Amino acid sequence: MRGCPADLPPGLAVRKGRRQRRPTAYAPSCGTGHSMILSAQAVPSAAMLPCIAALPSGWSIGGADISSGKASLQLDSDRAGPRAVTVTLTATCATSGARQIPSDQPGTRRFEQPLSLAPQFSELRFYTFPGGCATYQFRIPPDASPVLAVAADSAVALMPRSTLVAYIRHSEGLALCGRGAACPG
Repeated sequence: MRGCPADLPPGLAVRKGRRQRRPTAYAPSCGTGHSMILSAQAVPSAAMLPCIAALPSGWSIGGADISSGKASLQLDSDRAGPRAVTVTLTATCATSGARQIPSDQPGTRRFEQPLSLAPQFSELRFYTFPGGCATYQFRIPPDASPVLAVAADSAVALMPRSTLVAYIRHSEGLALCGRGAACPG
C-alpha cells in the first residue's frame, strides 16, 4: 500500500504518520462472531479454527492477537497465573520431537511434546488438520497442579471453518475467501 512502511515491527501500525500499537483483539468464542471471522481470514487455509467453548471455573481470557498468518489466544488461571495456556493457529507447524497420540478432536491428528515436568509443567500440544495447525502451549508453575492443563482442555475447541463459510454466504451473501470458498476475481 502506498505510504505504509514495510519495516514496522510486529504489533505496530501506522496512523497519520505515527506508530501506534494495534488495538487488542477479542478472543474468538465458538460461533460466528467477528473474532472467529478474523481468525479465518488470518489463516485462510485452515480447515479448523480454535475458539473458546466454555471457560471452567477459575479460568479467564488473557488476551488474543490476530494478524496475517496467525491467530492466538491466551488463557489465565486463578491458580496457574497469567497466560497459563496459549493457543496459536498457523498454516503449518513442526511436530518433530512430538509423539502422536489418539486425537480427542474429530478430523485432527494430535501430537504432544512434554518440555518439562519439574519444577514447572510445560508442554506443547499440536492438532494438525488440512491447511492448519493449532499449537497449545501449557505453562503451569511449580506451585500449581499440572491437572489444571486438563481443565484448560474443556475451554478450547476446534470449530470447522466451513461453518463460518456457510454463515457468511447465507447471512451476508459474501464469500469468506480461503478453504471452502473461492475468492472472486
